[in-house]
Amino acid sequence: MASNIKYRYIGWLEIHRALSILAERVRKEYSPDTIISIVKGGLIPARIIGDLLGIDEIGYVGVKFYKGVDKRGEKPFVTFTALPRLDYRKILIVDDVIESGRTINTVVDLLSKYNYSGLKSLALFVKPWSPVKPDYYYEVVDKWVVFPWEICETVREGLDITKDVEDPLIIDQCTVPLREGGEL
Repeated sequence: MASNIKYRYIGWLEIHRALSILAERVRKEYSPDTIISIVKGGLIPARIIGDLLGIDEIGYVGVKFYKGVDKRGEKPFVTFTALPRLDYRKILIVDDVIESGRTINTVVDLLSKYNYSGLKSLALFVKPWSPVKPDYYYEVVDKWVVFPWEICETVREGLDITKDVEDPLIIDQCTVPLREGGEL
């Protein structure tokens, strides 16, 4: 059960601080033209890092690997792509957490068919046991990471994060019954 999972809740302020620090690191040594967001987890960090770096061109690669809190599937698979022109572009792949590196490697493999001029990766957090490290990351963390954009998903999986969420009303919304197919 998810209630036994050790986790770390990351609030909006820390997310913005972390991404500001990462944007500065990127700015010092790389000039990406395009951001590729790994969806779902990298969606919001990619938008924020794009804003900080002044990059309007963001592509998306949906990758499914996790089945729930701390429950991985057998192997990651691409669910969709929405990519801008990538040939001769400097790409920055963005995700939230790198745990095994298998998700980001799936995206790198997918992008290998393009003739890009540069490819680097960024994640907010990386697990200490990951054999793959992104080019840029904020911190190494050995707990399950919960972000504000996945509060309800986490609560529905049985992890009690009530003490860490800034507004209890958010938790109340997580208990609203879902429609068939996962829709509210």
